[in-house]
Parts: sequence; structure tokens; C-alpha cells
Amino acid sequence: MDGMHHVHVPAMPWDEQRSPTGKFHSFSRNISVALGAVRNAGTWGGGHPFDLQVRRIPPGAAVCPFHVHFAQWELFLVLAGTATVRAGAETHVARTGEVFMHPPAEAHQLLNRGAGDLEVLIVTDNPPLDAFHYPDSDKWGVRPPGKIFRLTEADYFDGEDPAPPGTPPHRIAAFPPGPALAPFASRKLHPDSLAWEIWESPKKKFRGASKELSIALGAKRNTPAGLGGHPFDLELCRLEAGECGCPFHSHAAQWELYWITAGRGVVRTADGTRQVATGDVVVHPPGEAHQITAAADSPLEFLLVADNPPVDTWHYPDSGKWGLREPKKFFRMAEAGYWDGEE
Repeated sequence: MDGMHHVHVPAMPWDEQRSPTGKFHSFSRNISVALGAVRNAGTWGGGHPFDLQVRRIPPGAAVCPFHVHFAQWELFLVLAGTATVRAGAETHVARTGEVFMHPPAEAHQLLNRGAGDLEVLIVTDNPPLDAFHYPDSDKWGVRPPGKIFRLTEADYFDGEDPAPPGTPPHRIAAFPPGPALAPFASRKLHPDSLAWEIWESPKKKFRGASKELSIALGAKRNTPAGLGGHPFDLELCRLEAGECGCPFHSHAAQWELYWITAGRGVVRTADGTRQVATGDVVVHPPGEAHQITAAADSPLEFLLVADNPPVDTWHYPDSGKWGLREPKKFFRMAEAGYWDGEE
């Protein structure tokens, strides 16, 4: 099973990150890097389309300064403790089990004002370019190249074509304002507030239940971020003992990650099967057929993280079928020539 992308989170070491005086202090487990992703690089640079890490924050510390991203989305799941969240001009409390989302353009910060450690799962997308602003210190940053700076405003042609004295400054066209952010309270929830949605095949060979967290947080289903979706999708799934969630299948474009949060099960790929249990994480890149089944004597719960590619096709090796997301059709192929039916 060396071909399967797998890691056991509790066995990962903690990497300490600390500012000079400890005002910003945390310990991290970068799950995506452990699974082979290149840090701060999406699929174009050897990374994954989303990044997962666990952060542990000591009492009195913050993860990082108050900041806003102009491209990156961030989702937080509180694993243990109580978080204080700055979101724009508001301050909120998020307790164990709660999930919340920060879209681009929302200044935010995560702090631990409790008496014990705070532990969170952070999921972000990996935009190819991002800029960020730190309102408390009025600094800016860009990635790439990974620089932090303060602005000294300049004319567009400054240093390119010196303007005669008295020439009015050249201003580039302003960008239209983005959509108004939904209130933070509508982007925070506890999974216990959602009902389990049951799905099953006609003869119940495939059966399970899910809570679609991203949909509940405002994402439109199977929709790119620019049209109302989120750049990644988060679901909480449950399989009863012996249940299999779906047929053995692969995606042409979509990545899927499974984090086992409770119970035991079996993950199948073309390389064989692997036993998984609480704390295990498995990622399936496009083209890798996969299937997950609960152990015969144990229910299985897991978080499913997937990106939202605008176009995707599916293949079902056991039955020789194919599928399209849009329009949602399933079919078997009858090979044809390129010009067949054209001339």
C-alpha cells in the first residue's frame, strides 16, 4: 500500500511558530505537506488545491496578526477549546465543534483567551496569487514573492517616463466593488444543528449519511467560487458498520481528502486496501480510483474535503460506466471516430 497518500495525524510532530515576544504563538501539524503537497503551491506547482493543517494555540496567544486576504479563503473547525474570533469590526466566540468561514476581503484573527490550549483545523485554498493587508500595523504583503512592506504611493509612470512639473497623476481605472460580505454569524455553525441526510442505492448496497457543512455555510452546490460557491467543499459523513458510501470510482479533475474522525474502516484503491481508523487522513488525487467502507463491527465518521472543479467526469471501473457532472449523466462508451456523424 505504498502508493496510497496516507498520514496518521496524532503521530505527526508539532512545529512551533513564535513571534519575538510570544504574542503570536502556535504549534502546527501541516497535514497537506505530510501528504506530499508543496507548501504554498497549488496544483500548478506540485501542491494540492486545498491545504489542511492543525494548529494548537497556548492560552493568551494568537495564531497571527489581524489580516485580510484578497484571494484566499479560510475555514476553521474548532477541535478543542474556545476560540475568540475577530471578524471585521466584530468579535465572536467559537466553541468546540463549531465551523466558520472567512472569504476573501474579510479581516480576521484567531485568539485563545481561554485557560487551556485551543486546537483548530484550518482549511485554505491555494490561489496562485494573493495579497494581504494588516490593518493594525498598516502593512501589506504579496505571495509570490513573499514580501511584507508598507506602501509609498507612486504614480503609474513613476520611474518609467518622468512627467513634467504640474502634470496631473495618472490613475488606473478603479475596480468595481465586490459583493457585500454576509454577516459572520451566518458563516458559523455547529454540525449538531444540522440533520443527517441519508442517501442509499435501490438495494442499499451503498448507503450513508452526511451533513453538508459548506452548503450550510452559504456555498452554492457544485458552483465555482466566482459564481457563489466556495473553492473547496467540506462534509461530515457517517457510515454504519459494514456500510459502503459509494461505488469504486475516480474523478478526472476533483481531489478528495478523507480525515477519519471516529471509528474504523477500509479504503480501497487500485493498489489494494488499507485499514483506517481515527486520526488517519487519506487524499485521492484526480485519476485515482477509490472507495471507503466502514468496518464490519464499527461505524465510521469522517470529514470529506473536495475542491470544486468547474468540469469533472467520473469513471466506475467495476461496472465500466462513466459520468458527467453537468449535465448529470451516466453512460457506457461506444467508441466512435472523430468525424463519425459529421461527414
